[in-house]
Amino acid sequence: MSDAPKPPRRRRAIPKTSSSNTQGRDRWILSYADFITLLFAFFVALYSLSLQSNGDEQRLKESLDGVFEAVQKSVKPINIGEPVVGEPKDIDVIETKIIPEAIPSIEESRSSVIFSLLDQVVESQFTGLRALGEIAVSESADWVSLELNSGLLFGQGEYELTNEAVALLMVVANVLKRYPSVILVEGNTDNLPVVSSRLVSNWHLSSLRSSSVVDELVYRGVNPKMIAPIGFSSEHPQVRNNNEDGRQQNRRVVLRISKRDADNVYDYLFQ
Repeated sequence: MSDAPKPPRRRRAIPKTSSSNTQGRDRWILSYADFITLLFAFFVALYSLSLQSNGDEQRLKESLDGVFEAVQKSVKPINIGEPVVGEPKDIDVIETKIIPEAIPSIEESRSSVIFSLLDQVVESQFTGLRALGEIAVSESADWVSLELNSGLLFGQGEYELTNEAVALLMVVANVLKRYPSVILVEGNTDNLPVVSSRLVSNWHLSSLRSSSVVDELVYRGVNPKMIAPIGFSSEHPQVRNNNEDGRQQNRRVVLRISKRDADNVYDYLFQ
């Protein structure tokens, strides 16, 4: 038997699978997804062009933006108090629909316009609150008055506006800034002493509440020269403070819009 060494056996080389080929094999899915997205955008554009032919350019813009950005463009106002029958309306509806349609003939006075608009706003936007007596519009020989229960605007013993109050005052400001008039914002409380380390008395509370309303209305576009806050504490009650129901009615903020012409509230009051 020969002792010569045997030649080494060669191993068969196994071809390696390229990872780059595996990754590149599915790249068509990205191209296909891009194609479907563009195709969808194309059909949306065709649909939008049909809207444009009817003069609806805004809907055209929102349709195209929605395809590429997927961002919600409309925000509904915060519901206040009891639910109102029907769909809630955007605040912009007051400016674009109710106000232009309600503009009366030249013979009607500015004060009648303001009263009519405020009454329509309350009826259309805050029907439930009006039914509960939480908000009211009235008219006298010298003033148009918008009365708001303090519970709509503030927390108990507080003077900072709630989110619901801001939504309500935004709607009111849309009317007031269109027809500049002298506006006195009256703060009223009940006769119970305040229980707070931040407040000295009901005079303090009523003044701060009326000032908070003025600040918000000015921020929303009302001329600051035409508006002023007044705090009456519990000295101007609507009813007697004999029980909780009466005290609740007396806790209120009243916007009084003057029917007299004036350039600013200072001249109106002191000259």
